Amino acid sequence: MKIIAAIAATLVLALSAPLAGAQEPFPSRLITVVNPNAPGGTSDIITRGMSESLQRAFKQTVVTINRVGAGGAVGGVFVAKAPADGYTTLLNTVTHVLIPITEHVLGRPAPYSPDDFILLARITADPLLFVVHPSLPARTVKELVALARKKPGELTFSSPGLYSSGHISMAMLMRAAKINLLHAPYNGAGPAMTAVLGGHVFMMHVPVGVGSPHISSSRVRLIAQTGPKRGPAFLDTPTLKEAGYDAEFMLWAGYFAHAKTPPAAVKAWQAALRESAADPRFKAAMAKINVTIDYLDGDALKAWYDAELKRLDGEIRAIGKIESRM
Repeated sequence: MKIIAAIAATLVLALSAPLAGAQEPFPSRLITVVNPNAPGGTSDIITRGMSESLQRAFKQTVVTINRVGAGGAVGGVFVAKAPADGYTTLLNTVTHVLIPITEHVLGRPAPYSPDDFILLARITADPLLFVVHPSLPARTVKELVALARKKPGELTFSSPGLYSSGHISMAMLMRAAKINLLHAPYNGAGPAMTAVLGGHVFMMHVPVGVGSPHISSSRVRLIAQTGPKRGPAFLDTPTLKEAGYDAEFMLWAGYFAHAKTPPAAVKAWQAALRESAADPRFKAAMAKINVTIDYLDGDALKAWYDAELKRLDGEIRAIGKIESRM
């Protein structure tokens, strides 16, 4: 009888454990945010800016880990394979969805699908800045296009990686301007910017937060921006559309979680992100580097995100096959 009673007690404990875990408030332990890009890029800047605010909002420790590689795909795969409990999330830019969309359009297996994730919130949105090394004899986009037509396939540009925002946006310009540039992919916007600064490549579509300090110091020359209108930090710089090229592109960044994350955890994350994005200290940190906070969540986020995925799919199909040649 004692053995039977012991077995029964063990079964009761085993069956009740999941129920206790399910009722556990979120968060009740350490939270991990994955940064899939090298230090110095947009995701790195935002992750560092948000970490302290998130800790205050969650009242839990929030740590950032780097899972760098394949233009950000390594970090995406890491989160897709993590437990769907809300304790492991990803902070990335639009590049996170560009990678699987491009692979799908090209008919190749993707490392993950956008459907593997839920976008918890959009945090920032800015145009990319079209910068060139001062040695390049081009002060406008039209001058650069004319130079590229004289030297097809010779002028180089860097990007944060294959199928990244900087790669796709430049491919859109090449299609619109009917020019051919040589692509040099790096692991992150920071290393890609360093390549331009060192004169190893001629140009780049760089995130605002990464490029602003080097524009201010005249280490690179700003000739255009990729948004639908001029960004607030660079009102004197024309858009590509103003220059006559239909190649509009916005670099947004947000927090992603596993698609099967429990609703309670999603709700807690959105509340914490909303609070953190409104934190005066985070606002000041982003203003210092000219990054625009453009927070969005809930139904408005879903409507915008669905439309954005459809738009990007159409843009990439219009571009056609995109490959690295370096």
